[in-house]
Amino acid sequence: DEIAGICTAIGAAYAGNFAVTTTSGPGLSLKSEALGLAVMTELPLVVVDVQRGGPSTGLPTKTEQSDLLQALYGRNGESPVAVIAASMPSYCFHYAFEAGRIAMEHMTPVVLLSDGFIANGSEPWKIPSMKDYPTINPPIIDKTEDGGPFMPYARNEKLARSWAFPGKAGLEHRVGGLEKDKLKGSISIDPQNHQEMTNLRAAKIAKIADYIPHQTVYGDPEGDLLVVGWGGTRGHLQNAVDKMRAEGKKVSLCHFNYINPLPHGVADIFKRFKKIVVCELNEGQFANYLRGKLQQFDYEQYNKCEGQPFTVTELTNKFHSLLK
Repeated sequence: DEIAGICTAIGAAYAGNFAVTTTSGPGLSLKSEALGLAVMTELPLVVVDVQRGGPSTGLPTKTEQSDLLQALYGRNGESPVAVIAASMPSYCFHYAFEAGRIAMEHMTPVVLLSDGFIANGSEPWKIPSMKDYPTINPPIIDKTEDGGPFMPYARNEKLARSWAFPGKAGLEHRVGGLEKDKLKGSISIDPQNHQEMTNLRAAKIAKIADYIPHQTVYGDPEGDLLVVGWGGTRGHLQNAVDKMRAEGKKVSLCHFNYINPLPHGVADIFKRFKKIVVCELNEGQFANYLRGKLQQFDYEQYNKCEGQPFTVTELTNKFHSLLK
């Protein structure tokens, strides 16, 4: 069912539809090969992963954030995808919209991470008016500009290829899991072409950072301790930071919704704090990711794998210990 779900979604994307498939951690594992196919064909696809305790069946009704590295790297080959994470029930619509926008405008799969705490939670939420959301502009092509042969892997300013729906005369092209010629889309085993396509697929994901908001900080822009989190821990971390600030402590929060690529401005925030602590419901996956992306900083960790969310008390106790 998991494999069929993503393969039919890829087929829907190829046919010109907004394609979404949903799962949790074990299902994401099953979808990984087809997710690589969507990377290779460069078709827009959203995969929603509601994380739970693992591995295997694990804790199917409990929360965890332990699928992050699987979302980032859990495919064969150099297979980059965009990864974003919702942080509260009321934010889920917004980040689902963002996942769809990024997928269709940048012609890429996007993994949208939620978790059991968000999924089982509730929050007052005002249904938004779609006029307040930006127009999604996929690179749909109806005909070639000069009447010449169609080059399905020619790219626009976002490095996205054109989205040509089946049945349009003059736009016939080949799709599949084999490596593509960088312009024509025909099968290629040329070494230099494979290197260029590998570079292009990575650069396309990195360029998404130009089309998402810059990273922000909650609290003062500099201080003694920066609390870093992502996804569904937002509420507990913000409450803990508020409590520390009420005590006069110089503590701020940097919470991430955009994971891959990271937003612009992260290093400028990090360098203004004496210490950084990354808090997450796993054994340090985002902390290790940050160590790879921003190696110039030192990262403390606070991790929990009990199938339960953080409590404000345990967080403030950790923050006090780091400020001593």
